[in-house]
Amino acid sequence: MQSKSAIILAAALGLAAIAAGSAYAQPLPAPGAVQEQGIADAARQGLTGFVKQNLAEYGVRLPDGFPLSVADGRELASLRLGRGFPVYSVNPQRLLAADADLSGLMAPTGSWRFVALSGSRPVGLVTVEKVEGRWQAIAFGAAELAKNVEAAQAGHGGQTRFLRVYQAQSDFLEVAQTDGKPRFAALMSARERLSLKQQPALLDGADLIELLRAAVRAGLASFR
Repeated sequence: MQSKSAIILAAALGLAAIAAGSAYAQPLPAPGAVQEQGIADAARQGLTGFVKQNLAEYGVRLPDGFPLSVADGRELASLRLGRGFPVYSVNPQRLLAADADLSGLMAPTGSWRFVALSGSRPVGLVTVEKVEGRWQAIAFGAAELAKNVEAAQAGHGGQTRFLRVYQAQSDFLEVAQTDGKPRFAALMSARERLSLKQQPALLDGADLIELLRAAVRAGLASFR
């Protein structure tokens, strides 16, 4: 039986994928320190409320399918907020253009994700978006993605940006390089969706364009 939290998460992610298109046309300005603090505060408050609600509803024994990777309510009560990062995406029509440059196409969607930690172990993500003019935590879950992102971040270090290509169902970390040319770490979803399991750890954006175009075309066709 699915928990209420898991159902809320699934609905929120579905809406996010649909609504993301409106963010492509008008990229948001990079947040300043004050705004970032407000976003982090919303994530922290959301995680605190999520923990309290589920402890009150379930106690120590959490239901099957719980959206965070925790053993029981005792571990849930000890969670803390880790690092946060904005979610970037690309306009699918621009991606299909002949002169597409993956890094150049990346634009913030307005959504942020924060890693929820049990000790030093990532157990899920808290998604934060602006709702009616106020930053709010809207979803909790994606435990495997949280582990994947943290492992990739630790492996590559430096300056990174998180990219989700919605229509291709693929996630990446764009990794800054000393030569000034960013490269991409394909996360688990992209490696599976684009058959990249045998490819190097870091890939040029140009090497991904055709694979992404094919996946995007298939994704767009499925909505017709």
